Amino acid sequence: MSGHYERKKRPPSAGKILLIVLAVIAVLVVASVIAGVIYYNFMLNKINHVEVPDIVYTQATTEAATIATETTEATTEATTEPPHVPSSADYLNILLVGQASREGEEERFADTSILCTLNTYTKTLTMTSFLRDSFVKMPDYKGHYGGRIKLTTIYHLGSIYGDGPAGSMELMNMTLYNNFGVEVDHNFEVSFDAFIKVVDMLGGVDVELTEAEADYLNKDDVWVLYDVEPGPAHLDGMAALCYARMRKAAGDNESDITRTSRQRQVIESLLEKVRQCSLSEIQNIANVVLPLVTTSMSNSEITELLMTLVPMLPQLQIIDGGTCPANYQGDTVDIYGDGMQHSVLRFDEAQTKKEMRAITEGEVSE
Repeated sequence: MSGHYERKKRPPSAGKILLIVLAVIAVLVVASVIAGVIYYNFMLNKINHVEVPDIVYTQATTEAATIATETTEATTEATTEPPHVPSSADYLNILLVGQASREGEEERFADTSILCTLNTYTKTLTMTSFLRDSFVKMPDYKGHYGGRIKLTTIYHLGSIYGDGPAGSMELMNMTLYNNFGVEVDHNFEVSFDAFIKVVDMLGGVDVELTEAEADYLNKDDVWVLYDVEPGPAHLDGMAALCYARMRKAAGDNESDITRTSRQRQVIESLLEKVRQCSLSEIQNIANVVLPLVTTSMSNSEITELLMTLVPMLPQLQIIDGGTCPANYQGDTVDIYGDGMQHSVLRFDEAQTKKEMRAITEGEVSE
């Protein structure tokens, strides 16, 4: 008797099941990574990117390089692991400028200029404020002869002569290098609107108010919509902006010193709040704020910076670098030849360069 024999299918082995599961997991992981990269680039593309020409910096002294080399050679002979010798490779200088102009407005003065110096070896972030009334020499720029002028005006003239934010950043970088010896690696520009929104989305900022500061804020019925008291105070975005720009409170004498100190205090407080934010909170802030930020950094440079900065955030120490110039003399000058006297700050250029090179490049001069 002939019959049809039906062969039974063997169930898949445990090994094959495991391979299938692993393959599915791998596909999901790859898909997630691709989706994450796409979203990450989507977020970065919200930032306004501008191209700022590189500046050839020649300030670094041969003497400083020689001292570093000799120190390394001497310690190498004594031990296989010589102590770290500070060099410019440890430092990253990012200039943060706050400017008040809005879309369609021609004026683009640097209301706030803070240099954030990241030392990747010591895991420190030093914030140094440039005084807006510093009497600096503007370099010749795009066919325009440079003369003596206030630092705050440099950003505005760069925008006019160089066509927008890229020109502002380029001329500012050139001026800071020529007058203070500062080598700016990257630039960020933030509008007042962005500052207000960041503060509000972080739930406000906590500061310590003097009686004079509280009185000043309470007299402002445009930006400060509630009364504050001397001592610990919680400020929303608009009040924080008024506090950061304040320089006419009793005792200030229109000084940019106390004003810039307040600005660094606010930024330090904001950085501490960012450390405590969850990923979703940071994402929400980025969605709103990034379109209001302009930078000279490319997406790849921002990514490289984040990969350097994020791992050190828990140990990162924030240092108040004070002002640049640190030492100055007040003066009045007819800057524009119209008979009007303008208050300016004169400073010792050579001494200021030595001080700033030590802060921003680790150079130590004898």
